[in-house]
Amino acid sequence: MFNRDKQALDEVIAKDCVLQIIGSGGVETSTGCDEVVDALLKTSDEDAVAGHLEAAITHGKAAAAWGQWEKSSDGEDIRYFSHAFWFRTNKAEEFAQIRVFQP
Repeated sequence: MFNRDKQALDEVIAKDCVLQIIGSGGVETSTGCDEVVDALLKTSDEDAVAGHLEAAITHGKAAAAWGQWEKSSDGEDIRYFSHAFWFRTNKAEEFAQIRVFQP
């Protein structure tokens, strides 16, 4: 998602993956690889001048990542993000479920 690489996302999203995007307006749910990849690409900020991944943590089948998009080089316009992931197996080869938290 971070660098908008559709091909890389296609390789790691399970065919029956479920994505939930949770924001102030409620929850949007997408199901299936194609629908999930398209929705994920829309969550990244293509107008950002920089992105910063603060941390990514995995434990078994679960993972989390958070950071920020900076929309101006002076650091005045920042959008924070947080994602939770569940892998299909402990080998962490495919995402089975993704939850995106955004304002």
